[in-house]
Amino acid sequence: MRVVHHPPAAPLHAAIDRYWSWEGADPLRLLPLMPSPGGLEVFFHYGVPFALDDEGARPLPPAHLVCVRTRPVALFQHGRTGFVAVRVRAGMGERLTGVPLDELADRFVDARDIWGAAAGELLERLAEAASMDARSALLDRFFVAQLQTQRHGAELAPALTALLHGQTRITDAAHEAGLGTRQLEYRFRHATGLSPARLRRLARLRRSIRSLLLAPPEATLTSLLDPAYHDQAQQVREFRELTGFTPGELRRAGPASAHFYNPSWPR
Repeated sequence: MRVVHHPPAAPLHAAIDRYWSWEGADPLRLLPLMPSPGGLEVFFHYGVPFALDDEGARPLPPAHLVCVRTRPVALFQHGRTGFVAVRVRAGMGERLTGVPLDELADRFVDARDIWGAAAGELLERLAEAASMDARSALLDRFFVAQLQTQRHGAELAPALTALLHGQTRITDAAHEAGLGTRQLEYRFRHATGLSPARLRRLARLRRSIRSLLLAPPEATLTSLLDPAYHDQAQQVREFRELTGFTPGELRRAGPASAHFYNPSWPR
């Protein structure tokens, strides 16, 4: 499996974390997509698209958006893998789609339903492109054209950053944004598809999953415990509830499966 990462053009840095691609001849065994506090992921499959069942009877659209929020989603690959994906930052989805994230949460949405025929044309050009550099240039042009001025929600940025990276209290996050807690809740759901408390919880989960899947083999489960958990028992309960795995089960499954967790992107 060949994996390539590429940064977006400078005007897109605030909205897009990275472009990334997978290519390979053999079908992938995929870990489920886990609930996430992130923005959303846009996939452009020029190989065989993912399916939502192991018989391949429910293939996803070749170009689609996904925004998993409440439960794991199993994906299956049944042929040659080839796609380029766009990782959109938390709180930035509406700037690229024109759609509030609470309307996209827990859905797989055909990209043509968001961007019309232009999404299909982009997929064709991505399939014809000979390199990741060429595909990134195509994506840059497309998404710069889609990028909308942030008419509201800019005041959420400090609170969003604090909740993504720590255990900030919701009242403190609201104060940071200059909002009441009810206003903060409403605006967070609109911008991220999550309440502030749920986003903070899923951020803790995402940090923990990344640590488990990217840690060297000699690292112990205890050493990988995120400090935001009170203890290992709390981590195990939360993993079972939100992923269907215990931390140990997820770590053992990682080496035999492909997943979408990558090292942090240089800032």
